[in-house]
Amino acid sequence: IPEFVALRIRAIGLNFRDVLNVMGLYPGDPGPPGADCAGTVLELGDRVKTLRLAEDVMGESPGCLSTYNTAHEALMIQKPPTWSFE
Repeated sequence: IPEFVALRIRAIGLNFRDVLNVMGLYPGDPGPPGADCAGTVLELGDRVKTLRLAEDVMGESPGCLSTYNTAHEALMIQKPPTWSFE
């Protein structure tokens, strides 16, 4: 996908919406669980300009409760090197 990156997910953040979602208690369509994440870029789409291969990033990647996921370039930024994935 031209403006997307493939990620190896290393850390995720859960919120109350995610808890209600997996329990089947969220009113309406909450979308896939998980969005906040950090990981490492594995592949770049043809039009990705701001991220690099093997770069550690953080941001929004809907449905990130998995080992690998994709994210739009505009929703990811470089993870500060002094921050860990913990």
